[in-house]
Formats: sequence, C-alpha cells, structure tokens
Amino acid sequence: MILDLNNPAHQPLIYSYRKCKGIALVNQYLPNLSPLKKMYVIDSLDDWLTVEQEFPLEMMTARCDSPKGVNRKLPSGQTFDRSRVKGYIEEVTSAVPDAVILLEDMKEGSNERIHTKGGLNLDIQIGDHLFIDYVGPSFDCRELCTGKALHEAWNVPWDDVPFLKSTSMRKYKSYEVTQTEYVETAKERLLFLIHAFPERKDEILQTMPNEYTPISPQTMRDLLNQVVFPLWMQQEQLLRNGLGKFGVEINIVKDGTLVPFEIAVPERFHERNLEER
Repeated sequence: MILDLNNPAHQPLIYSYRKCKGIALVNQYLPNLSPLKKMYVIDSLDDWLTVEQEFPLEMMTARCDSPKGVNRKLPSGQTFDRSRVKGYIEEVTSAVPDAVILLEDMKEGSNERIHTKGGLNLDIQIGDHLFIDYVGPSFDCRELCTGKALHEAWNVPWDDVPFLKSTSMRKYKSYEVTQTEYVETAKERLLFLIHAFPERKDEILQTMPNEYTPISPQTMRDLLNQVVFPLWMQQEQLLRNGLGKFGVEINIVKDGTLVPFEIAVPERFHERNLEER
C-alpha cells in the first residue's frame, strides 16, 4: 500500500488514520504555513524500497500511525538520515503489525530538531478558551505532547482572542518555568537528541542553552498573526467540520519560522489529555 497525500483519490483512506488526518488539516486551514512537499503512507518495507529514492538523503522525517487503542505502543516519530528508515519501519511493524508509516519530505529547515527556536501547542475550544504552551530553543513539540517539558503557558478567554496583542499577553500568563526546572528538562532533551543524532553529539551539547530565556515578542506576534487570528476567522467552518475543540502543534525552526505540523483532531487530542490544564 502506497498512499500519496497529493492524490485526491487516496485522501479518504489517508483521513481514516487520525495522525494522517491531523497533518492534512494543516494543509486545509493553514495552507501558507504547511511544511509538506510530499507525504506517503506505507505499510511495508517493500513499499519503502519502491519510493526510497524520492526522499532526501539527510533530514527526512518518518512517523507512524495505527488503529485506535494502540498508539502508546508505537515508537516516536524521527527525523534522521534516509538510511535509518528501514530500521524504523521494522521497529514500528514489530510493535504494532497493522501500523502504517508516514514518510514526509518537508520544505528546507522544517524538520530541524537541534537548532530549533522552540515549540508551541495550542489547545482551542471555540467559544471558550485558547490555551498556549511553549518550550524554548533546542526543544520542539515532542516535549509538550509527551508531557516531558513546559516552559511557559497562557490561558486566554475565547472572546478576548480578536483583541490580542503580543504586548498584552503577560496578563494571560499562567506559568513560567524556574531555572532549576529548566535544567532538568534540558537534560532529558539532550539525552533524546544525542540518541537520535549520535554523530552530532558535540554540536548538540554546544547548541543547548544553559539558561531559559522567555518567548520573544516577535514569536508571539507571529503566532497571533499567522495562526491564532486565521483560525479565529475560520471558526464557523471549523465548527461545521466538527472541530469545535482541537489542538495545533507548531515547531519554531532555526530562522524563527512557525511550522505547524498537525492539527490534532478531537479523538487524538482527548487521548493525549491536552485539554486538562
């Protein structure tokens, strides 16, 4: 099975997998920010050998999805050299035989994991609230989604959203990490990155900040202007499509660009308990 996200005939089956659907929803609601050039969904090593040459030698992303109820058994997605995809497929299919693998060719810089400027998760319930969670440089949404780190958070009433400014966000802040707490999260992140990129260990150690610096005003402005306000303007369409409550996962790449890589559909969002504050 080889499903191509860019092929309209394949999209109904792709949408039957919830993570795949979450990725496709970014193309629908935030098309100007979508990082994808290409995405295939496969379920075997033979499929990979068929399409392998279409993907970059370095810094390609492989993720996985499965039927409901087995997500916690699946390995985390990885960004690595193309030569390591075979081992990832074997790991995934050994854990869950009916899993599928998502092969992503992204725009340059979109899947950077070491030189990031941070990650953002939005928890949106239309008509009720906007929750924003953030982790700083050298981190990304992995830590937010798995509950391994949180550096800053804001709680905003939905009615206030159209009037937000980056300079007024302080009054909505609900959390900021201490330096001691930050160091503990940095240790975990270092271990993860070194395991994922052992050949870049020295680079990783030099890149990880020793101290936490709060989110920049520019990043907050970009978040409001490029993600929050466009989604607020589309709230009627979101409600019609059953997305009254959903999450948005965003990485901030090396040059500060916001890269939303999934709009979490309600079922996946609830499973991860992102609605609990």
